[in-house]
Amino acid sequence: MPTYADVLAAHRDGTETAASTSSASATHDEPDGARQGTAKRKRAKKNRFITATEGTLWPWNDSLGMAAYESKEQRLHDEIVAYVSYIIPTDQERRAREKIVTRVRDVVRKRFPKANLAMFGSTAQNLNLPDSDIDLAMTVPGELDFEARKRVLFQLSAALNNSLLTRDSFVRHRARVPIISLTTVPELGSFKVDISVNSTDGVKAVPIIKDYIDKMPALRYLVMVLKGYMSRLRLNNASEGGLSGYSIICLAISFLQLNPKKIHLDEIEKPLERESLGRLVLAFLDYYGNEFDYEDSCISITNGGLVSKEDRGWQMPSLPEHLSIECLVNPDHDIGRPTGKIKQVRTAFREAHYVLHSYPFAITHSNILGTILGISPEVRVVLTLPDFGRT
Repeated sequence: MPTYADVLAAHRDGTETAASTSSASATHDEPDGARQGTAKRKRAKKNRFITATEGTLWPWNDSLGMAAYESKEQRLHDEIVAYVSYIIPTDQERRAREKIVTRVRDVVRKRFPKANLAMFGSTAQNLNLPDSDIDLAMTVPGELDFEARKRVLFQLSAALNNSLLTRDSFVRHRARVPIISLTTVPELGSFKVDISVNSTDGVKAVPIIKDYIDKMPALRYLVMVLKGYMSRLRLNNASEGGLSGYSIICLAISFLQLNPKKIHLDEIEKPLERESLGRLVLAFLDYYGNEFDYEDSCISITNGGLVSKEDRGWQMPSLPEHLSIECLVNPDHDIGRPTGKIKQVRTAFREAHYVLHSYPFAITHSNILGTILGISPEVRVVLTLPDFGRT
């Protein structure tokens, strides 16, 4: 099986180029000389992308058997379905995470009787990876300024450390949005938990996103593949300049709304029946890797399209191509702005498209998705814990 490194090596050595295989780049009006200069600059860069480390597994392929396929896209579709079926939380894992939320809520109410606690983020949507954090938002009555929020967090952190829930709760008080971070004790699954105070946009976004998931059957599959890929490249942490799960969801929703690659509507609205998930993933990667105008465009899901950064006043001279996405709850909030590593994210999309597009098709057996995704030994250990229901 060609590895990620094998295909990229051929790509960067000039034996093939993404431009020659990408349907998007075929329409670019870029001079040949400029394209060659770009290729030279890319070859000079160090390969930042990880390959399959020792012990990496692709257990979802075990369910596929040896069926014959008519096309690479059809095989990729089945691999995506198998991957998502494998990676989504089991009922037992969901119950274990809900138990943690209940335990944290008990501590919150003892320390702050008038406070409420709600879950948001990937766990609330059943879009979490096995090692995803549990995101919680505590709301307390009244208006709290930045310093008051931090005081509340320090008080709650002390209460959590005195409970039997965790031994290492601490406050990230220098963060743009201060939070408590903790890991539950091993007896409670060693789950990672983040808690914010009076930050309600994430909670309000939960029913909105659920509505899109219900209306867009392809959305869950796109999001889970992209989250897995970003996680594998360690580009999934917004606090470190990566792409947040919220931003990934919005990118996928906007892609399905706009249909920039002019995919037949049946393939978007009935992806399982039309076996079109492979084509949709490839089109997403091509669009955001090669075509999307990061410098001028802002994603506006509420309006169903794109708006100008200039019109929104969201231009950033220090990083003109920064990702700009209107929040689903508060359109005046740019949720893409923290993605300081947008150049790496865009390159990751571009190169994943190239690798998947270039993968040689085998009629009976292949591991196409395995060139960009895999279960690391560390995640495999997590999956075998009793609370995950996979042993």
